[in-house]
Amino acid sequence: IAYYWDSMTVGDLIVQDVRNNYQDRFGGNGVGFVSITSESAASRGSVKATYSKNWKTQSYLNVKRPASPFGVNGHVFFANDQTNPTWVQYEAGLPKHTRTLENPTLFYGRSSKKANVNFIIGKDTLKKSLSPNNLVNTLKVTSGSIKAFKANFIHADSIPIYGFNFDNGIGVHVDNFSQRGNSGLPISMFDASVMQAFDNNLKYDLIVLHYGTNVLNYGTKNYFWYEKGMTKTVNKIKESFPGVSILIVSTADKSTKYDLEMKTDSAVVPLMKAQKKYALETESGFVNLYTLMGGDGSMVKWVDESPAKANKDYTHFNQRGAKAIGNLLYSQLNNGYEQYKILRQKRETGVRPKAIRKPKADSVSVEKDSVNE
Repeated sequence: IAYYWDSMTVGDLIVQDVRNNYQDRFGGNGVGFVSITSESAASRGSVKATYSKNWKTQSYLNVKRPASPFGVNGHVFFANDQTNPTWVQYEAGLPKHTRTLENPTLFYGRSSKKANVNFIIGKDTLKKSLSPNNLVNTLKVTSGSIKAFKANFIHADSIPIYGFNFDNGIGVHVDNFSQRGNSGLPISMFDASVMQAFDNNLKYDLIVLHYGTNVLNYGTKNYFWYEKGMTKTVNKIKESFPGVSILIVSTADKSTKYDLEMKTDSAVVPLMKAQKKYALETESGFVNLYTLMGGDGSMVKWVDESPAKANKDYTHFNQRGAKAIGNLLYSQLNNGYEQYKILRQKRETGVRPKAIRKPKADSVSVEKDSVNE
């Protein structure tokens, strides 16, 4: 599963709980795909990352024409190692399914020049070459699981570097592609051929697009422009990851002060309806997080209750609230999966299912035979 979101999941908040729930039930160890540098590296508990300060970063939020195509994480990194060593170091995290770095594998792009990378594991140094011949290339650090390693890049300044993937190849894996300030629209800048090359390795079954926080700040209640733009984004995802199921998760509740009283922002419901509309138009699944967390006025309740589950900005969840949201999303998806299994079994045995009630406002699902079972 690839989970695209904004600042709500910086530090792996929410997504780490979705991941943990899935791995508890279906197995799997590993934190998934991790970028070279990250604005939330210091606050992330599921993997610890440190890196040299001389990495050059290009993001799809602020660069329209990158030197090399963006990776699946919406970034591309270059080792500025002409004067100082360029390195990144990872250490396994604290959650039970991420206590080791599983099958660490480097992802990097195409270049006309080769380079070297030294992997330091404990007292051992593994010297390996980078052969950037394809759109997307991989290099396995080592097989199996390790606790930590450091990667030193040597004369690699011309090679696009994307990040490392950590998973043991079984069960469920959830990659968190969070980005502060993201509305979801920059995803439409993806190079489909590059994404297909990533997918040949990562083999996604579901892509989640979960946005809204930053779009609510636009000061409008007419979201036709956003609906149109996100339809383009979803279509780019379909082109980039052929046959992969797509899930749209709506904005959460957000509160604003009206006449000295905190109430649900007047833009929340119009945005949620626009999100539901482009989900239906693109035949994507839909989860209404706004109603799932309680609907009108729910953010005020989450802030005011003791202990609080959201911050005083009435927008972002704290760690306690993030865990609750992660559990709500997992339960919603898992309940849908259980209903799907019943319908499938009846279909296979020739039993005509009873009439299905119209879905509640908090979810709309699209049944596909291609969904990973």
